[in-house]
Amino acid sequence: MAADQPLQKQAPGIYRRRIGDVMVTTINDGYLDIPFDILRGVTRESMQNAMHEAFRPGAPRLTVNAFIVQTGGRTILIDSGGGTNTVFSMGLLQENLSTAGFIPADFDTVLLTHIHPDHSNGLLGPSGEALFTRAEIFLNAADIRFWSDPGLRDGRSPAAMPYLDSAASLLDAYRAQLRPAEAGEVAPGLTLLPLPGHTPGHSGYRVDSAGETLVIWGDTVHVPEIQVPYPEVTSEYDIDERLAEESRRRIFDLVATERLLVAGMHLHVPAFAHLVRSEAGFRLVPESWSVVV
Repeated sequence: MAADQPLQKQAPGIYRRRIGDVMVTTINDGYLDIPFDILRGVTRESMQNAMHEAFRPGAPRLTVNAFIVQTGGRTILIDSGGGTNTVFSMGLLQENLSTAGFIPADFDTVLLTHIHPDHSNGLLGPSGEALFTRAEIFLNAADIRFWSDPGLRDGRSPAAMPYLDSAASLLDAYRAQLRPAEAGEVAPGLTLLPLPGHTPGHSGYRVDSAGETLVIWGDTVHVPEIQVPYPEVTSEYDIDERLAEESRRRIFDLVATERLLVAGMHLHVPAFAHLVRSEAGFRLVPESWSVVV
């Protein structure tokens, strides 16, 4: 490339952050654009104003992240992004894993927050084959029961209909490796936190090490510019919108009260932040970039 032709590609979406003795690495899988129309709970004008106030005019663009947790000799992946079988703007997981020094065979455990394709399709190859063949796949048992129900095909849950085929592909590919999980410890220092509503088994994961804590809250927030100041905002992606709002308010209260560090699949890279109370409700304080030595 000529010296006067600048590189156009963004730097790899990778960020490392220590939590006590544990290394947590953000791996960006790309992004997902959504229209305002799928969000409800406040007026469109309020949502547009919230985006404008955050210097993000226009419709929401969702960051899509996964996280690696290295602890006690184990290498754990939490969610996997949308992979190459979803939309063109996702699918960076494998490239960014490689840049970070990992291949799928390195992972002994995968923890899924839920089974929506932008969180689980990165586990599948172009032909729907399993890529993480050595890993045990942990998923809240309630999500496994829900997405395994053939009765959903009758349309009883409109929010589930667009994702039935992708859920079936994931469950079929990993049937022998799938481990139904409940609330409580799923790996040393990692605890499953049920946050139902977005899906019946939607969950977060709490990482505790050497007196430090990180809460990875999954899809508690899709659009931080909107749903942090307006926790009542739900979406057509939510299987149970009322319960999704209740779970969001509950985890908001926990992390704000205890001043816990949070990370999210749709928080902007590097994807670590704190949540604080404000006069209007809550405010997200993104963590400053830090150097890991």
